[in-house]
Amino acid sequence: MALLTERVECKELLDKLVPVEEAVKYVQDRSKIAVSGFTKTGEPKIFLPALSRYLAQYAPKTKIGLFSGASLSDDVENPIASFVGKRGPYMSSTVSRKLINAGEMDFTDVHLSSFARNLLYGFYGDIDLAVVEVSRIRSDGSVVLSSSVGISVEALAVAKKIILEVNPSIPDYTGFHDIALPSVHPRISWPIPLLNVGDRVGTPYVEIDKSKVVAIIESDKPDYPVAFKPTSETDRRIAQNVIEFLLYCHKTFNWKKRLPPIQSGVGNVANAIVGELYDSPFQRIRFWTEVFQDGMMRYVENDDKFESASATAFSFSEDSKQEFLRLFSRCRDKVVLRPMWISNNAELITRLFVIAMNTPIEVDIYGHVNSTHIDGSRVVNGLGGSGDFFRHAYLSIVHTPSVRRLKDGRTVSCVMPYVRHIDHTEHDINCVVTEHGFALNTEIRSARRRAEDIISKCAHPHFQPVLKDYLKLAGGGDEPRPTNMDLLQGWWKEYDAACRAFPQ
Repeated sequence: MALLTERVECKELLDKLVPVEEAVKYVQDRSKIAVSGFTKTGEPKIFLPALSRYLAQYAPKTKIGLFSGASLSDDVENPIASFVGKRGPYMSSTVSRKLINAGEMDFTDVHLSSFARNLLYGFYGDIDLAVVEVSRIRSDGSVVLSSSVGISVEALAVAKKIILEVNPSIPDYTGFHDIALPSVHPRISWPIPLLNVGDRVGTPYVEIDKSKVVAIIESDKPDYPVAFKPTSETDRRIAQNVIEFLLYCHKTFNWKKRLPPIQSGVGNVANAIVGELYDSPFQRIRFWTEVFQDGMMRYVENDDKFESASATAFSFSEDSKQEFLRLFSRCRDKVVLRPMWISNNAELITRLFVIAMNTPIEVDIYGHVNSTHIDGSRVVNGLGGSGDFFRHAYLSIVHTPSVRRLKDGRTVSCVMPYVRHIDHTEHDINCVVTEHGFALNTEIRSARRRAEDIISKCAHPHFQPVLKDYLKLAGGGDEPRPTNMDLLQGWWKEYDAACRAFPQ
């Protein structure tokens, strides 16, 4: 582990080193705090737990606003959650989720590209404090971020006060980042001159106003590893169907030898797809995505298979984290970390012909997608960046298991007559994939034809009869919905019986 004095080259800021127990006193009731962290990496792992202990002892009625790039680790967010009155734009904390669904925490689910800019525009009011993990403070006071970017750059730019959590226990990430800020109205935004995934257009560090730094604290905690389940047979079959769709597109749309850049969501299915992609005929693969994760690590040493990747965070299991440390220098040459307003930028996603792939909670027979709410009302995590990518991608692929098991023992279909919460409309989805096949939405065709395809090619065979019954009773129209409530109620009884009769 490096010494703190080796990582803090600016003497002026080193003089502001304080114990974390002193730094947390800068937080007041109703403070709005913007922190580093994206998908549980690069977060202030010392400050937030210490703040929760301080508030519990000295100011238990305090409520703060907590803003981050995306999810924080349970170890970091769960202790502070009871003191959070406002949260955005994404979370995966079990405690925060419970408070949000109970109406005890205000949560705004925002497209990630929009949230980062909104913070800079002042839409969420004044930001009282930015708390950002850094791997180095340069001699001029500029900082090198750690394993994620997220909203760190915007937070450091707009916050009234700054606390830097310097972490000598992690590698020095100098050379990984490509940092630039968006313009604020009325100044016109400059075109981002990116033509290839590996291009760099900004600086490898973040310039800050040193006068706003009120404290430096030392961290000795590495990123918490992300837990992935072993790849299931269902995950593998979904991945194979995604590759089959890409091979179909390769032939149909004359891609020649060049596969467009890939955006892959987070999770087991996403990792399975990245693994199958490695074994596919495609070469020199590029990733334009949010998170560089486990399945991508095997690409790093294979120049024939991998060209470059752009993300806003690293997110690894313990095994892959060790592999990343072994290949640290090579990763620095191949992977660039950017602010999420760039990683999720609509124009760049379109310009680079990105293929977007994400896993939802459920889809419906017309192609609408629910990524965030169980039964239409209970939020799970949030929209994340899926909307940024689905709306603007060259091809948008939604992939999901065809069924899921509930705690009450029933098995429900993930292909439904309609989703009770729509995050992505059918206008933005080009292909629905399950372990049973894929259904296209790249042609001019009616919603009813699309529904017939999704039922026959993507729904679980056990649920296909009841879904076909729904389409029959739905009546006429472009996207038919039943108007006879008695018939609809009868259909739901039929569907519930099918859920209970699903073979285990």
